[in-house]
Amino acid sequence: MIQIPSTVELVIPAENAQTVVALLLSNKISFTLTSSTHSENSPQTIDSSSETEQDTKTYSAFVSVNSKVAVFESICLKYFKSNIEQFPPKEGKIAAELGISIGSFKNGFKAVYGKTFHQLFMEKRIEYAKTLLLQGFRAVEISQRLGYSQHIKFNKVFQKYVGMTPKKYQDSHNLKKKSQTVPL
Repeated sequence: MIQIPSTVELVIPAENAQTVVALLLSNKISFTLTSSTHSENSPQTIDSSSETEQDTKTYSAFVSVNSKVAVFESICLKYFKSNIEQFPPKEGKIAAELGISIGSFKNGFKAVYGKTFHQLFMEKRIEYAKTLLLQGFRAVEISQRLGYSQHIKFNKVFQKYVGMTPKKYQDSHNLKKKSQTVPL
């Protein structure tokens, strides 16, 4: 018979702690969190199965801040990195996927990132489009990759965010490259 340990100690980088806590919480796995960022003499410990009121308050404060950040980071990873060429679902559908109200999603996202989901998504798409332009792709090709039915719509959105058309952006950067590589 396999004996499962009652306690497993994980040492993870601080930047991954939020994701791990969110995973444990979403799967309703009991855990104890010990922070090593405090002095060696008094590490802060939070036990998810704690019954005391003070521990529960501390745990709730930690979870309410850090698990929300982790949830929004996972949404950003899902839509801004992996699926940037596709339009994301509406905020209501994402909120339903997370099991929260649309208001909580909008307010929480704005609290974490300082802008709405749509604003941040569009900024990331424009950054991606800039990268493709600098790699030599034409605006028409990029507009098709990004799912625009007409390339003029992409041009207008790009110009709104960047202040110039995709072609002018590409030409201005190509001109800079040429002037830097021309020997004197």
